[in-house]
Amino acid sequence: MKILLITFTGTGNTLLCGNYIQKEFESFNHEVIHYIYKKNTGFAYNLDDFDMIGIGYPIHAFNIAKPFYKFLKTLKKANKKIPLFIYKVSGEPFPMNNSSSCKPLRLLKRKNLHLIAEKHFLMPYNIMFRYKDELAKQMYLYLEPLCKVFVKGILENNPEHIKHGVGSHICSFLFRIEWIAAFVNKPLLHVKKKKCTRCMMCVNNCPTNSLYINKKGKIRAKTSCALCMRCCYNCPKDAINMGILNHWVVNGPFKYQQLVEDPSIKDNYVNKNTKGYFKFFKKYFKRQDELLLKNNMKIPVNYYA
Repeated sequence: MKILLITFTGTGNTLLCGNYIQKEFESFNHEVIHYIYKKNTGFAYNLDDFDMIGIGYPIHAFNIAKPFYKFLKTLKKANKKIPLFIYKVSGEPFPMNNSSSCKPLRLLKRKNLHLIAEKHFLMPYNIMFRYKDELAKQMYLYLEPLCKVFVKGILENNPEHIKHGVGSHICSFLFRIEWIAAFVNKPLLHVKKKKCTRCMMCVNNCPTNSLYINKKGKIRAKTSCALCMRCCYNCPKDAINMGILNHWVVNGPFKYQQLVEDPSIKDNYVNKNTKGYFKFFKKYFKRQDELLLKNNMKIPVNYYA
C-alpha cells in the first residue's frame, strides 16, 4: 500500500506524531511519502497515486490553522474514493477539540477523501503556559505506543474515531475568530532589538513564510501568520514579542529524549492523586491505558505509583 502523509507542524509535536505514524506503517512494509507543509514549497503529488491519505495538524483554538486549511483547498480532487485518516495534537483533552476537523472534513470529502479514522494526541502546550518537565515526559512516553495502536487499528479495519458533538461544533465555530487574530496581531509582533542576534532562525523556519525583513531592517509579520508560535518557541534569545499574545509565550523547546533519560524527572505527573487543573487529564490517560492493554502493549507510565 502507498500512503501519503501531509503534516502541518508549528513547534514540532505534530511532526513527531507524523514521523511515528510513518515509521509504524513502514514496519508493515507499506510505502510512505511524508510531505511537511511549508508555504510556497510546492506540492508535487497526485492524490490518485496513493491508496490512503493521512493529514496531521496541531489544534489552534479548537480549529485547524487557517493557512493549512487554505492549502488543503488547493489539493486537486481525486478521481477515486481514497481512505483518509487524521492525526491531531493539542495540549488538553477537552471535548471542545473534537470538532476541529469538521470544517476541513467537509472540504476533503469534496476532494473524494473519506474519513476512516481520527485520533487526538496530547503533547505539551506551546502557548499560554509551559508544562512541567514531568508532564512533558509523560505525554512523550505515550506518543509512540499510541501511534502504533492507531496504525494497527487502521490496518486491521478497527480504527479509532472521535465523536463530533453539537457542543464542540459550536465551540469550534465560535473560536474560529482566531483566524483573524493574525491580521489584528500583525502590527504588534516585533523583535526585541537588544536581544536579537539576527540568526534569522525565525524568518527561515516559519512554515507560512510570514516573517520578513522590511525596508528599515526590522523583522515583521504578514497576515498569513498561523500563530503557530514556532518563532518565539525556538528563539534562542527569547527575542520575539508576540504582540497581544506575548504574555502567553512559551520559549524553549522540550528536549524529550533528555527528559526520558533523566531518572530524576518523574513520568507520572498525572496520577490517581492529581488535583487542580490537571485532574481533568486523568480520564484521558486512563482511557489510553485501556487502549494499550487491549492491544497487548505495555503501559508506559505507572499511573498508580
